[in-house]
Amino acid sequence: MTPQANSNRPACFGDLERVFPNGSKGLREVAAGCWDCNHRLDCLRVAASGQGGEALAEEKARRGDPEGMVGFMRRWSRRKTASRREDS
Repeated sequence: MTPQANSNRPACFGDLERVFPNGSKGLREVAAGCWDCNHRLDCLRVAASGQGGEALAEEKARRGDPEGMVGFMRRWSRRKTASRREDS
């Protein structure tokens, strides 16, 4: 992206907690002010790809899948993958 395009971005661009905060039910939701923003899609992609991506993967792993051994193995696998990304 060009430097000029970067200067047009709002201050909240790519900030996971501002553009994709936890909602009232514990799931992440796009912030109300972001729906009309022209940068929304790029902003969410940037927020989910950096350190925010690791946080999202960890949250998804904690939320879990169905109970039982299969659910346990899926959660364990996701958490292991997230841990490996953090180590590298």
